[in-house]
Amino acid sequence: MDDGSGADVRVLHVDDEPSLTDLVSIYLEREAGDVDLSVSTSNSGADALERLRQEQVDCVVSDYDMPDIDGLEFLRAVRSEHPDLPFILFTGKGSEEVARDAFRVGATDYMQKDTGTDQYTVLANRVVNAVSQYRAKAASERYGTAIEVLDSGVYSLDSSGRFTSADGVFCELTGYDREAIIGREFADLAAESDDEIRAAFERVVAPDAPDTERFETVLSPGPAYPHDDDLLCEGHLALRPTEDDEPAVIGTLQDVTERRRRRNRLRYETRLKDAVLDTSTSLMSAETDEIGTKIEWTLQSVGEVADLDRCSVYLYDDETNVAARMHDWRGGDPREHPARVALEDARWLVERLHRFENVRLHRVSDLPPEASDTKHVLTDAETGGFVAVPMVSKWALVGFVVFDVVETSRSWTDTEVDLLRSVANNVTHTLARQRRERELQRQNDRLEEFASVVSHDLRNPLNVAKGFVELAREEEDVTYLDRALDGVTRMDTLLNDVLKLARQGRKVGETHSVAIENVAERAWKAVDTGDDAVLVVEDGLGSTQADQGRLQQAFENLFRNAVEHGGPCRDGGDDASADGASRKAVDTPAGDTASSGSSTTSAGDELTVRVGPTETGFYVADDGPGIPADERDTVFEHGHSTSESGTGFGLSIVESIVEAHGWDIVATTPEPDLGGARFEFDIGGVRSEVEPRFSLSDD
Repeated sequence: MDDGSGADVRVLHVDDEPSLTDLVSIYLEREAGDVDLSVSTSNSGADALERLRQEQVDCVVSDYDMPDIDGLEFLRAVRSEHPDLPFILFTGKGSEEVARDAFRVGATDYMQKDTGTDQYTVLANRVVNAVSQYRAKAASERYGTAIEVLDSGVYSLDSSGRFTSADGVFCELTGYDREAIIGREFADLAAESDDEIRAAFERVVAPDAPDTERFETVLSPGPAYPHDDDLLCEGHLALRPTEDDEPAVIGTLQDVTERRRRRNRLRYETRLKDAVLDTSTSLMSAETDEIGTKIEWTLQSVGEVADLDRCSVYLYDDETNVAARMHDWRGGDPREHPARVALEDARWLVERLHRFENVRLHRVSDLPPEASDTKHVLTDAETGGFVAVPMVSKWALVGFVVFDVVETSRSWTDTEVDLLRSVANNVTHTLARQRRERELQRQNDRLEEFASVVSHDLRNPLNVAKGFVELAREEEDVTYLDRALDGVTRMDTLLNDVLKLARQGRKVGETHSVAIENVAERAWKAVDTGDDAVLVVEDGLGSTQADQGRLQQAFENLFRNAVEHGGPCRDGGDDASADGASRKAVDTPAGDTASSGSSTTSAGDELTVRVGPTETGFYVADDGPGIPADERDTVFEHGHSTSESGTGFGLSIVESIVEAHGWDIVATTPEPDLGGARFEFDIGGVRSEVEPRFSLSDD
């Protein structure tokens, strides 16, 4: 690494504490290994800038918190004069925000001060590595410049700026035949303004002219030019002596179109990196109830910087092999991505996402023959070029994000795809955090509910039992003990329901395909329904993926709710339930009556409970007094009951079981021929607040 000027590596260490700069200097020079490293020190940013102007420095190591200018301001000043000089921010005031801003301004590396001397070995290695990479890059650029000179076209101009000669490289570069340009003014080849060429020519032929003049211009290419885009060129002119003392000029010309593309691509990737960084910070700080908005803002920010037409987040359910679109953004007004994507409709795509691969296509026509199903889906969505990246949580595919343009092709660089994958990772982590926070909130709610029951609901039956026991003792009348036993029984019922809710909550065990009809009939037999209740199970219920035990518990609670509030109400509709009258309790002995059929009409005072299919799941209905229309949104709340003997937790437990499966349940308008309560289960789709079923386990 020795460049013949002394030490291999010259480091400038900037820190406002002189004792620390001395210590760091000693350790850096000692821990650099085989590298001859020397350290000079400065105690202020202003002094360090002056040192950089006067001394040759290979790397700067700077503190952040300094009195005159801080480390970031110092870094900005260094970058204005030394764009590529290695710069390591070595600070004790570390934070993610400082590190992010340092890299954004242009720091080569960031290291937080620690205790002990091992940190100086690490710092020395980072200095040596940074200088090695810097010198390798500089050597590569010098080599590249030499190669570019070899590719330069050479030509000569007379005193009027007309071509007198042009070599083969010049003709090949511009697309002109030599005979077509000899005698023409060079400025005539300019595609837009010829001012650059004319000004450079006039300066180089003027008295006291510089040795060479540089210009950059867009030329109008000749008929043999092989490309469709403009020809951006960089040229150099130099005065050439002639025998007759007439001014003549020799020049070189290079095609820098590709260089401009690389520069523009670098600027674009920098903007995209900034957008990804900004959105990731926003997602990390988002409150639970604003995560959906922040995700869609993320898609919009990235989509606008990347000049995309659409971005969509899909959550995937591996039991149904369906992905549902949960969040999206569209630029302008193009067609939406499909709301749902099934495995059989896009097998080629989903199989690659299952392998956690990034999928990119410049155009849909690039798909191989075996991807005809995926091609059909993309063609229907008017997709041109697209990137799909997987969302991975706990080594399982939980979804994917699609970025695309409509109906046009699009090239994607590796850096671009990597950044889009980072967006998907950020969204995945944010949704997982949202799920964890909501589960924690639900757990806290259950604890509060448990405390409420213990402090309030249990106090009443406890006082009843205590009061009647005291009466029995005072009056020596054991009949009071029966009344006390009622209070104890009430306490036992409350405790069982609350403990069940607190322990099981919104979790399910292993799920598998279960026949809904069979589960309903088993639940009916497990409930004390009496002799005057009948179950009607309609055809077409089918099967679903569920935890059979928890689903049966939901049915049992609904059946018990119907029986406890039982008694038929034939008037039907909302009017039958609007008065909120208490339902008649059924105290007959336990029965196991169950029937199956498409339709049954109960007679006399029989309670009829019916289970039947809906478009998105199934329903449970009864012919009792029903639920008042204004209470249907609150019946699942803990403690809600219209019966003095009810605990108010039965329907709450049902809701927790439904949510644990990722389903929905609502109390709806009564059946016309029953007129009682009706509960609908929606067991289709994937909801944004519930992670797919295979990953519902606790983190």
